[in-house]
Amino acid sequence: MSRIDTSCSRGAVSAMIRRVESIVRSRLFPQGGSASSERDKDRYIRAGRSMVFNAVSAALGLMVLLCSVSLTLPYLGQERFGVWMTISSLAAMLSLLDLGVGNGLVNLVAHAKSTDERWRLQTIVSRGVWLLIAIGVLAALVLAGALSVVGLHRVIKIRSQMAAHEAQTSVLVFIALFCANIPLGGVRKVFQGLQRAWEPHIASSIGYLCALPLLFACARYHAPIPYLIGATYGMQVFGSLLLLIRLYREKIFSFRPDRSTSAWHDWKVLLSSGWVFFALQIGAMCGWGSDALIVSHILGASEVARLAIAQRLFQFVPVTVAMLTGPLWGLYADAKARGDRLFILNTLKISLSAVSLLALLMSGTILLASPWLLHLWIGARLQVPALLLCAVAVWVVLDSFGSAFAIFMNGMGELRSQLFAVGLFCATALPLKIILLNALGSVAWVVWSTVFASLFADYAIFMVFFRKQIFRHVSAIDGAADGALAEPQTRVS
Repeated sequence: MSRIDTSCSRGAVSAMIRRVESIVRSRLFPQGGSASSERDKDRYIRAGRSMVFNAVSAALGLMVLLCSVSLTLPYLGQERFGVWMTISSLAAMLSLLDLGVGNGLVNLVAHAKSTDERWRLQTIVSRGVWLLIAIGVLAALVLAGALSVVGLHRVIKIRSQMAAHEAQTSVLVFIALFCANIPLGGVRKVFQGLQRAWEPHIASSIGYLCALPLLFACARYHAPIPYLIGATYGMQVFGSLLLLIRLYREKIFSFRPDRSTSAWHDWKVLLSSGWVFFALQIGAMCGWGSDALIVSHILGASEVARLAIAQRLFQFVPVTVAMLTGPLWGLYADAKARGDRLFILNTLKISLSAVSLLALLMSGTILLASPWLLHLWIGARLQVPALLLCAVAVWVVLDSFGSAFAIFMNGMGELRSQLFAVGLFCATALPLKIILLNALGSVAWVVWSTVFASLFADYAIFMVFFRKQIFRHVSAIDGAADGALAEPQTRVS
């Protein structure tokens, strides 16, 4: 009886979603349009659905984030909390270890879907995921070997002996989860290429819902850092595993490894299309993903706590922007494959305008309310400098605009200019961060260095050297795109 009730409830929810989409479609998009306009309607409906579920996932993620600070900082203390934040930041730094294959899958899957050849779609997805599984195993061996050879104490400055021992175990737990997440991260990218980005958000929501009670239990029993990593990052890995099972049930993925001759060709294509993404990820790691590690090495793990609190205070801004722009990657790629250039132009204009205004309003509001928010959140346990808060507020605005533009660039397959921009950015940002941190001794300058280097590199590359090449993708049929778009300054993400 309960099984029937559950099935009925799922059917009712699905029927309600379809009804809402039907109303939106009929009100916003009148009948009688061309085939291209009908595809545009469907893309916007899919994007809207993704944004709704992303909003739910983002809200739960922010709840986990807030709880992870307020529940654990009191019993961990500043240094152990800084160790946890440093290890957690490694997920962004090491994301490059998938060799760019995950991001390369988005455009390949979108193209395979546009041809309506289901066998080809299953082949690309299966071979891509199995390639990522092999990469994950190799990454685990490399990271474990590097940890034993280099030693964690040479990377993170830790004063407490207990914290140092706990950090060693925590890194091992993190490595295991991270390497398992390499192929699962590729699965999430597959759903982007399928224009079903809402399903990874549902999986993330499940992970966050599982993480919340685990966090409360960890705080109640003063659990060490490895348990906290499992309760937060581990639950996201679990959510992604559900997506892999879904692809298998839809016969889009096969658990049987493919050793045919054509498989080697597809793996070669995936690696060749992913190497630029791999290079971009290296740039992201060096340019802004390594901030916690740089601060920990120069100023100590305790200062990472201040940086982490400031970044998490403004986290609502990039999360909201990702909610709006994330679903557009697959839509851009599909529109390019079908030649729907007017859709690309209109979507880019709307996304850049909306993201810029939203990021400015949100960042400014959070900055003005930061004294009250910090007192409510962490009390007097930790002091966050005003200079650091201002730096993060400025950075999230630049980052939000840049993320929206980067989604467009990725969907167009326009990667060469991004590669030049990231290279110039890293060459500017890394030495600037090291010099300013050593000279001024304030954690705020690691963020200000990112701001200065980003403005310089992005303007030089996008607006001087590659402007015509980039905007040819959004030239409408009447050629009016060049005048319709202002010259943006953006960051690659």
